[in-house]
Order: sequence, then structure tokens, then C-alpha cells
Amino acid sequence: MKIKLLGILFLTVTVFSMLSSCRKVEEDVVDCLSESILTSLHAHVSGSNSKQVEFNVSHSGENQITSIVWTFGDGTTTTTSNTTVTHLYNAAGSYEVKAEVSINNGKCTVSPKKSVDIQ
Repeated sequence: MKIKLLGILFLTVTVFSMLSSCRKVEEDVVDCLSESILTSLHAHVSGSNSKQVEFNVSHSGENQITSIVWTFGDGTTTTTSNTTVTHLYNAAGSYEVKAEVSINNGKCTVSPKKSVDIQ
């Protein structure tokens, strides 16, 4: 007999620009296996190049982030196991960025997304 324990995944998405003092946080609750996990997505615009953005995902909990599929909203995607990635946009505009985060070898996946404004 196989028993699955359900936990709650708490998702916090934080995106802010170094060019602005504005910061917005959104939270979602998602069912997950075995434990409660808090996951945050951050974006930092470079001070020297307003089209270069560093994205970072962090989480709490014992399970490891095993992969992240980054979708930058400009037709570009990349898959990595690193929690930090830098992306250079070709043009100014508003882009929806998504980080599909797989935790514990894909037993739990969450996809925070947020709009970023590039100048």
C-alpha cells in the first residue's frame, strides 16, 4: 500500500527594478508532496544596462530544486539547475517572465510568473 503525504507549497513572487523603488509581492498556495515550501522569484535590472536582468529563485524546505525552465517573454527559454540566470532583452517593453520550478525531481512543480518592464 502506498501512502502519499500532502503538504502545501507557499509561493511568493517578488519582482522589483533597481530603477524604481517600487516592490510588489504576490503569494499563491499550491498543494505539494511531503512538506511546505516557500518559493520566491526575484528580478534585478542591471544598473549599467537597463535591458539586462538577473533572475533568482529561492525556496525554503528540505527538498532540492532540481530544474528551472525560464521563459523570458521574448520567445527565449532556457533550462538550468542553477537558481540564478541573467537575460539580456533586445528591446524595451513589458515582458511576462515565468520560472517553472521542479522540486524533488519533478514530484512538485510550480510556475511563478510576473511582468517586468524593460526600458
